[in-house]
Amino acid sequence: MATFAGSLAPIAALPMRRTLRAAARRLAISRATSQNEVVETQAPTEPTVFYGGNSYTESEWAAAVRSGRIADAQPVASTSETNVPDLGEIMAFSGPAPERINGRLAMLGFVAAVAAELVSGKGVLSQWAQEPTLITVTFVLFAAGSLAPLFNNADKGQSLGPFTPTAELINGRAAMIGFAALIGIEALKGSALF
Repeated sequence: MATFAGSLAPIAALPMRRTLRAAARRLAISRATSQNEVVETQAPTEPTVFYGGNSYTESEWAAAVRSGRIADAQPVASTSETNVPDLGEIMAFSGPAPERINGRLAMLGFVAAVAAELVSGKGVLSQWAQEPTLITVTFVLFAAGSLAPLFNNADKGQSLGPFTPTAELINGRAAMIGFAALIGIEALKGSALF
């Protein structure tokens, strides 16, 4: 029983400690205010400009800028007026992303499905059934990688040899049709196409 009461002693002392700390703070604040002088200042009649650690009235500021002692700042474009597109604009029906992303994913899916069929002899749907997580993660990463340059306005449709934006769209459209046809033929046939 003695150990139980002894263990409650620090808890019972908490309100007393808080009270003592609050009283000490009040005493320190009252000493600080009684030692300092109260100096009344007049509010400036003109608007004040703070620059380089100094304060200037409007007339002093204008005179300093005219004399060349202080360089007048150039106007800065507002950050709210930047042309950063949002997801709704990018993924709109007429936006740049839907056909581009679907085409890239179709190209990836068609080539991967045909290669896996040639190696394993299994159809697209059985491949999907065996590794749905890995395939989904791969497609999500490719979609995110296709969106990133569009948010930064970096995807300007640049060409690299035969890889032009037009060729990408044509190949993407062909891959979309090819992937859909591959799944349809395998569903009708009941086995892998290749």
